[in-house]
Amino acid sequence: MENDVREGETPPGLAPAFIGPCRWLLSLDYDGTLRSSDLDSPSPIDPGFFGLVQRLRALGVRWGVNTGRDLPFFWEDYAPDSPFMPDFICTCERYVYLADEEGRLQPAVDHNEQADAATLELRSVLAAPYGEFMNALHNRYATLNWQFSRIDPLSIESEDVDTMDILMDLITPFVEHWDNVVMLRAGRYMRLSDARYNKGSALQYVARHWNVPEDHVAMVGDGHNDLDMFRAFPKGFCAAPGEAHPEVLEFLQSHGGYITARGGLMEALQHWRKHVLTR
Repeated sequence: MENDVREGETPPGLAPAFIGPCRWLLSLDYDGTLRSSDLDSPSPIDPGFFGLVQRLRALGVRWGVNTGRDLPFFWEDYAPDSPFMPDFICTCERYVYLADEEGRLQPAVDHNEQADAATLELRSVLAAPYGEFMNALHNRYATLNWQFSRIDPLSIESEDVDTMDILMDLITPFVEHWDNVVMLRAGRYMRLSDARYNKGSALQYVARHWNVPEDHVAMVGDGHNDLDMFRAFPKGFCAAPGEAHPEVLEFLQSHGGYITARGGLMEALQHWRKHVLTR
């Protein structure tokens, strides 16, 4: 499929019609949560998922994807085999897209422009010293295999999750010297970000838009950046697949979250529907 989608623009495709007020929000991480990480799976998204979210609409549930991917990278993977678009998309852990009355995903222009301005300002301040720091780190720890992103000087990709675990500890002292700078991590990927923008703040924007209270937000994710989403809604429902990173599982265990035994996302959604949604 030719990729003709750009960040900040309305992607092709429509979300299904939604009737009545939005009573609940369902926010899903993409990689490893909605999209299976099993390369041998015949379908990257569980075939029963789309039928389930359609049935949930009758209960006033809008759903969306909250991902670290940019919009083109998400759309080119999701769109070819999916029957409809989500009600909202949060991309790059900061940009927001919301379905209008016709189901088109419109960018939240004011929010997205503010997030973009903050990101560009941070890059202008940090790119040079961060580059110097990381190059020195590479010279000192030559066996650690990582590289900078081709499009973002504040983003790095490591060889594997274990390598990123080590890099996170090594980079922390650099980050601590800067106010309002945080590390947003997803598996073996990490970027420095303005602390005001993350998966949690993006989802808060969505919840305000549709007037959904905190305890009517459900979230499922498996990575470090999903912790920002969970922390932003302490009264919400949060869940993770059993294969999630140990730090995510530890957070859920200490905060009353749900960890699936074997069924991944669908198990989490069935639990939420039975024990929370229809209470």
